[in-house]
Amino acid sequence: MSHLKSVFMPIWPQNPYHKLLIDYLDKLGVQVEGAGLGAIFLPTALTQWKPDILHLHETDYPLATAKNSWVAASKVAVFLSELAIMKWMGVKIVWTAHDLKNHENKYPKLNFICTSFIARLAQKIFVHSETAKREVAQKFKLKSYEKFSIIPHGNYINYYENKVDQTEARKSLGIPENAFVFLFLGQIRPYKGVPELIEAFNHLPYDDVHLVIAGKPSSEELNALIAQKAETNHKVQFISGFVPDNKIQVYMNACDAVVMPYRDILTSGSVVLAMSFGKACISPRKGCIVDVLDDAGAFLYDSDTEAGLLQALDLAVQKKAELQKMGEHNRALAEQWPWHQVADLTLDVYKDCVGGSP
Repeated sequence: MSHLKSVFMPIWPQNPYHKLLIDYLDKLGVQVEGAGLGAIFLPTALTQWKPDILHLHETDYPLATAKNSWVAASKVAVFLSELAIMKWMGVKIVWTAHDLKNHENKYPKLNFICTSFIARLAQKIFVHSETAKREVAQKFKLKSYEKFSIIPHGNYINYYENKVDQTEARKSLGIPENAFVFLFLGQIRPYKGVPELIEAFNHLPYDDVHLVIAGKPSSEELNALIAQKAETNHKVQFISGFVPDNKIQVYMNACDAVVMPYRDILTSGSVVLAMSFGKACISPRKGCIVDVLDDAGAFLYDSDTEAGLLQALDLAVQKKAELQKMGEHNRALAEQWPWHQVADLTLDVYKDCVGGSP
């Protein structure tokens, strides 16, 4: 058993990624603390947490609440100074690169400076795939791959209830049983391309095709835009708001294919979720998506092509008879990424950072 102590910064209380990883690390004897988004963390780290490992999962949160660039710059300076002091005092710093930049693209120069510093300060950088490793190294001009560790994104098989069948799920959503149903599920942010999804969907030449969009937009402006676009087509159902765990099975089992029309992406838990439910996927060929999805289970398109998303949607409808087999293929791939394996690999890197056994 290990006796390491790790602090996740920040902690994601509503994201099962952290819950599952922490649960399995706990079984291996790793004690994990969760840090919030406080402006100054060093006193708490030194007096209460006293970690062996400081595990960063975001590099941009000093910018999240900054009201202007001067405040943002000061927050970044304090944050990076605290990290440097912790490293000087012997705490090992690792970073899981979930993204290359903050999704709202706030203060992009400061974001790049902050993340570049962390990429060099970190003893290890975790990525979920080979493509992500290359993109992170290229983005932040890291000349060596030595500090990278590839650890897959764990699956969500059996995490969410999965008892509702398609007939019952569609009935609860008021969707005809024989319709073709596309689904977008999850938090809605500008980079996820939901308005563009509705526009592409509106060009499909079919009467029995529906689109369900379920999730909480990141701003009132985005919510209003999506609601406005959805109102123009009665076959588009926009269900705005946080999706509770017990509703995920309803949306997943009601659909024929899950659409992730991202404008920009490095890693995606939504893709792994769809695969865990055995669903065919529609997604751009971007980031580590190309490492987890293939043509046997997904309709991958070039997002730089204007009609790429529309063509992928149309092809999915034409190949409806093949979608179940495609979903089964995706489920089989997801089964290869259990959380106990993710935790084992994470602990191996932790131990390597502290020089073997703690």
